[in-house]
Amino acid sequence: MTGDQATTQRTDGSRTVDDDRIDAVGWWQLVGLAMAGAVVPGIVLATLRGPMPWTAAIVLGLALAVALPASLVWNWSRRGGRAAVATTRRWVRGGSVPSDVPDAVWRPRVQRWLSELGRRRVSGWFAIVAAVLWALTALAGSTDNWGLVLVWALIAAVGLLGDRGDRAAAERLLAAPARTPDRA
Repeated sequence: MTGDQATTQRTDGSRTVDDDRIDAVGWWQLVGLAMAGAVVPGIVLATLRGPMPWTAAIVLGLALAVALPASLVWNWSRRGGRAAVATTRRWVRGGSVPSDVPDAVWRPRVQRWLSELGRRRVSGWFAIVAAVLWALTALAGSTDNWGLVLVWALIAAVGLLGDRGDRAAAERLLAAPARTPDRA
C-alpha cells in the first residue's frame, strides 16, 4: 500500500515508524470486514418472509466481501497509510505529539482525523433517521423491517458513540501553539 510521502515519517528504532505496511490489527480489520460483508446479506435475507433469493445473497455477499476491505485500504492510503492512521490515533488519544515531529506533519494528520470524526458523526445522524423510518414501516405492518432497523441502529451507534473523546482531544492538540524549529 502506498502512502502519502509528505506525511510518511521514518525515525530511528527508539520511536514509532510510520511506513506503508499494514500491521496485525489492520489485517484483522480487513478480515473482519470481509467476513461481515459475506455474512450480513445472508442474515438480512434470512429474516425476510417469503421466497429467499439466495443467489442474490451470495452475489451481494461476495461483492461486499471484496468492496468493504478495498474501501478501508483506500481510506488508509488517502490518509498516509495504515501506520500513519495508527500513529495519529495514538497522538490524539495520548493528547500529545512527540517533539521531534514537525508541525507540517502532525497538524494536517490531526486535522484529517478531526474531519473524519465529523463525517462519522453526520453519517451516524443519517443512520438514526434511516432507523426511525424503517421502524415506522415496521410498525405500520411490515414486521420484516425490524432487522433493517437493527442494522441502521448499529451503524448509528458506531457513528455517534465511536468518538470516545477523540474530538475534544484533537481540538486540544490543534489549539496548541505552533512549534518553531530549533536553530542550532
